[in-house]
Amino acid sequence: MSSPCVSVIMPVYNAQPYLCQALDSLKAQTFQDFELICVDDGSSDDSFEVLKRYRADEDFPAVRILTQRHLGPGCARNKGLDVATGTYVYFLDADDFIEPTLLEKAVGRAEQLDCDIVIWDAWFYNNRVQRDQHPAVGTLDFPAFADFPVHETLAFSAADNPDAVFTSFQNWPWNKLFRRSLLVENDIRFPALFRTEDLPFTCMALVKARRMSVIYERLSHYRMRTGSSSMDNKDPHALDFIEAFALLRDRLQEEGLYETYRVSHARWALGGAVYNLNSLTRVDSFARAFAELHDGAAERMGLLDVPLDAYTHPLDRRSLELIKANDAQGYLFFWMRNHGAFVDDDKELFDRVEADLEEARSEIDRLHGEVDRAHGAVVEAQGAREEVERQLDDLRRSAEYRYGTALLRIPRAIQRRLSS
Repeated sequence: MSSPCVSVIMPVYNAQPYLCQALDSLKAQTFQDFELICVDDGSSDDSFEVLKRYRADEDFPAVRILTQRHLGPGCARNKGLDVATGTYVYFLDADDFIEPTLLEKAVGRAEQLDCDIVIWDAWFYNNRVQRDQHPAVGTLDFPAFADFPVHETLAFSAADNPDAVFTSFQNWPWNKLFRRSLLVENDIRFPALFRTEDLPFTCMALVKARRMSVIYERLSHYRMRTGSSSMDNKDPHALDFIEAFALLRDRLQEEGLYETYRVSHARWALGGAVYNLNSLTRVDSFARAFAELHDGAAERMGLLDVPLDAYTHPLDRRSLELIKANDAQGYLFFWMRNHGAFVDDDKELFDRVEADLEEARSEIDRLHGEVDRAHGAVVEAQGAREEVERQLDDLRRSAEYRYGTALLRIPRAIQRRLSS
């Protein structure tokens, strides 16, 4: 039996409400040469039963189900990697879903340009309102890396713009297709963390890849605001982000790559530190993480490895100053004061999106009017056609009567002559 082209690896932990949508989006793929490796990470809901139902579906590609105690998504993905046989690897989270053409387009691009990694854009799916709603202009800052139209036809590498690679392409594994040999030959694995476990894995893959390419389409739907995922509750693992960035820094140093990517790493690490601090919901979790950063974690993460002016965002720069000063109260006040700027930005974005939506609705109404008019024309034409067919039928019947009567006169005339 030949190996599949793609190994899809899905860590599953208490994802029963969303699992069918994820699996159905795989079943609907226009490219079906893949195996699915599901790793149940100690689920306590009915996720395992859902997986078994799909494994029994004869119309679904090969499904393997592995199990482990609850060790986190990183360990689950590693378990899947251990048995994967595909040329490429794709990681799909159990609460996300994808467009039907994702694998076809990603594999096609990888084959066309001989890429180790193919990256695409994504929607953020708001689970509370059940729709894709943000970010309205895409998730990735491709233009910051290079001239994006070029990337539609050419491959590139991280070394083409080392100061922007991490901030441009982020550390999500679920919007990237990886060549499996890249991961195996470079021993790229996920650390045993519950959060930010994808950072050392994805970022090392980015810098080790010979060739990469970008697809400027939103092919993934990243589910947010479920109220239950690890992304919705960071407090139980409030320090994982520190360990993740420290691990990446250590690995880059071991590989002799840190100086090349030092600026990009520092910028991404500081942005990650601010994001994680501001996402914590408990006072004790925030206080612990903030104190850890001041007491040495900022240095372990590489936040002090570049001058302050190397950080391009002024809010990040001020945040680092307050962390170094161990001023947690000042940090919270600073972000409380600046939160209004983000609210204003959100309102402006909402206004633009609302205006676009109204314009789209007007266009839809116009198209509906054209469809109605076209339908009326079709109905009118159908009526005219039926009238023409009726007239032809009448003419046909009249002609048959006349010609039939004329033909009958011939044998009657002959009969009269013979009888005379």
